[in-house]
Amino acid sequence: MLETLARELHYQYRCLRLGWGFLTKRFIHCNLQVTYRCNFACQICDFWKTPPDPADELTLDEVRVIGEKLHRLGTLIISLAGGEPLIRRDLFDIIRILNDWHHFPILITNGWFVEETVAKEILRAGLQEISVSLDYADPARHDAQRGRPGSWERAVRALELLNRHRPDRRHRVHMITVLMDDNLDEIEPLIKLARDLGVTYMVNLYSWNRGTKTRRLPTAPVTARLLALKRRYPEFITLTTYLEHLDEAIAEGGIGQCQTGRLLLNIDPRGQVARCTETLDQPVGNILTDDIMDLRARLRRVQRRRPCSQCWTSCRGFAESMYRPPRWRQFVEFYHSVKPH
Repeated sequence: MLETLARELHYQYRCLRLGWGFLTKRFIHCNLQVTYRCNFACQICDFWKTPPDPADELTLDEVRVIGEKLHRLGTLIISLAGGEPLIRRDLFDIIRILNDWHHFPILITNGWFVEETVAKEILRAGLQEISVSLDYADPARHDAQRGRPGSWERAVRALELLNRHRPDRRHRVHMITVLMDDNLDEIEPLIKLARDLGVTYMVNLYSWNRGTKTRRLPTAPVTARLLALKRRYPEFITLTTYLEHLDEAIAEGGIGQCQTGRLLLNIDPRGQVARCTETLDQPVGNILTDDIMDLRARLRRVQRRRPCSQCWTSCRGFAESMYRPPRWRQFVEFYHSVKPH
């Protein structure tokens, strides 16, 4: 009883701190690459092409430093990314540390390593939500895209297990698709699959600054079609404002002046801080050695002096969509995406 009450109070405390960050336009989102190692060879990513040294990755003590320093910025949504995060055997400890520092850790995975034990324990470790990547309803096409036979089957199995072992309805499980030039027709079948699995569905525009460097963007308008699907399927929870700007992003090569560096930051496996995953080669410092407020000031200077409009990926799109009019709609949709399901 007391343990349940303590968890609830901690959750509400984090919600209040995150809400204050939204209202005051502080940092609300951090991408944290816990590893660049990966067991896949995805066509739309190049991290796997240069095998990294695990010795270059953050230790648990360093993660504690990061959790404490980020806490000074507020309560953040911290997206644990890679590479494939579940390659790290101490990932559950990383989640617990960030949760203890009052953040909302979330995770994107290819699903390969989600066995029964992992599914039972990962959300209980303090993870708020987990997304499993699935880009095609056709298993053969997904496996070819991800460079690993059996990846489609393992992803679907991961979604089944994670949904079955959610500790409560507040923990969310999503299917997420990278929207490219050849899978628009796959979106509705994937939404239906997500519905059948009892999970929610999100879509993210392909980032053309990484991977093969070949533009894998849709060649036809997508906004109207995706908005129609969102109206039809309540499982499709990507923010309306994000979807509304997809055609513009595809046609213009991006959206407006990016607000990464003000609302969002990126930390790589060595602690290097940059605006986003597209600017990993332009770090402003290292969170392990530099003062967090100095890093915040540097990020904001870079954001002002080097305006960028080169993408509309979901990390940037989520943060910025929350502040685009009508703001009431963004908060209603955000609540719908995180409420007990």
